[in-house]
Amino acid sequence: MEESTFRKVRKDKTTKTEATNMTNKNSVSSPSSGKDSDNSTSTNARPKLVFFWTNAEVLKWLRRHCEEYHTLYASLFLENDITGRSLLKMNDSTLERMGIKEKTHREVICTEILKLKLKSDILELKDLQKKKGEAL
Repeated sequence: MEESTFRKVRKDKTTKTEATNMTNKNSVSSPSSGKDSDNSTSTNARPKLVFFWTNAEVLKWLRRHCEEYHTLYASLFLENDITGRSLLKMNDSTLERMGIKEKTHREVICTEILKLKLKSDILELKDLQKKKGEAL
């Protein structure tokens, strides 16, 4: 009974997240919308900033980018309510304190987090350059 309640709560959260993404055109390409999203809505749409990701979006990112560890550690990310904001701050020691004891697992997850940070930073820099160009 507890498991079905958990699934219902997760489904409700996911539905709310997807509804939020549908209403915010600047948030078209978060993990919940996938890579193959329809570009007809906006050609200039940027992915939702990682900083604003919900726990559900972080879990989807974990499933896509750390697939082999998702089943092992998704519950830890859920229990610790890891959001995009906290994900960006994570490192090897925070993953260990969270309960990921295997060093090689932490290294893989940290590498994926670093890639995510780089992608996020690049998008932010492009936005800043664009805004700077428009101001001139």
